Amino acid sequence: MPDFFISYTEADEQWAEWISWTLEEAGFKVVLQKWDFAAGSNFVIEMQRAAATARRTIAVLSQAYLDSSRFGAAEWAAAFAKDPDGLSRTLIPVRIEKCTADGLLKSIVYVDLVGLEPMEAKERLLDYVKGERRKPKTPPSFPGAVSPRPAPPASSATREAGALERFMPRIKGTITDADRRRFTRSAFAQIQERFERSLAELKQQSTTIEIDFEKIDATKFTAEVFVSGKRRANCKIWIGGMMGRDDIAYAEGSTSFISNSLNDSLSPIEVDGELRLHTTMGAMVGRSQGGMDLNRLTIEEAGEYLWRRFSSSLEQ
Repeated sequence: MPDFFISYTEADEQWAEWISWTLEEAGFKVVLQKWDFAAGSNFVIEMQRAAATARRTIAVLSQAYLDSSRFGAAEWAAAFAKDPDGLSRTLIPVRIEKCTADGLLKSIVYVDLVGLEPMEAKERLLDYVKGERRKPKTPPSFPGAVSPRPAPPASSATREAGALERFMPRIKGTITDADRRRFTRSAFAQIQERFERSLAELKQQSTTIEIDFEKIDATKFTAEVFVSGKRRANCKIWIGGMMGRDDIAYAEGSTSFISNSLNDSLSPIEVDGELRLHTTMGAMVGRSQGGMDLNRLTIEEAGEYLWRRFSSSLEQ
C-alpha cells in the first residue's frame, strides 16, 4: 500500500516531482501520475485506484490547482471524506505559492513551502508529514527585552564647548567554520536544484535533446546533454576537491569521480560580514560575467555562473 498519492495540476508538475522524490528518498512509497500511470491505461481509473489505496493524499496547493483542477478537487475531496475531522491526517495540503483556499479545504492545516530555501523546504515537508513536534533547535529571543535607552541630548553648555558625541563601534558577528560549512551545503543544494530545473527546461526545447541528471549523494551530482544522440556537454559538481573541503568544485568533460581534477572552484569568502562565493579561475584574472562580480557571488549568481559555463558550449 502506498504512503502518499500526489494530487497536482499540470502546471505544478515539477513541484509534484520534487515532493515525490523527497518523500521516497526519506523511505516513503509514493504514487505520482507522471511516474506510475502507464501508457494506455485509463487515467481516471488509475487516479481513483491510487486515491483509494494510498494512506494519505498530498494536494500540491497553488492558484492553478484551486482555479482549474477538476480532478484535483475530486482527489482532495475523496481524501477529506475519509477523514473529515483530520484525526488521521489523510489529506495534507502543501502550499507552493501564495494562494488562499476556501470552503472545506480552508479548514485543513497546510505545509507552507513558499519562499523557503531547498534544504529548509525539505526539512519542513518531512517534519510535517511525519507529524513530528516542530520545536526550534535554537532558543527564542526573550520577548520582554528592553530596548536600550537613547543617550540623553548634550547640554547646551557641552554643545557650546564644541564637544564631540561619543563614538560607539558596531561589532559584526564572527563567521565560524561551522557557518561556512552550512553555507557551502546550502549553496550546493541550490546549485543542484538549478541544474535539475534548467536541464528539464532545456529538454522541452526540442525532441532531439536528451538529458541525464544524476544525484550521486548529498555532495555530488553529474549532468549531461545529448543532441541527436551525440553528447554535447557534461560535467560533475561536488563539495570538496583540491582547493578545500568547503569548496564547490566544477569539472567539464567528465562524470567520473575517480579523478579530482577540476576546471573551477567556488570558495566561501566573507564580504562585509556576510558569506559569498568567489571563483578561483574567474577571480584570478579579475573578470566578471553577465554583470556578476566573480569575486563575491551570491548563491543564486554562483548557480547561474556554473550553469552558463556548462551550457554555453551548446550554442556553438
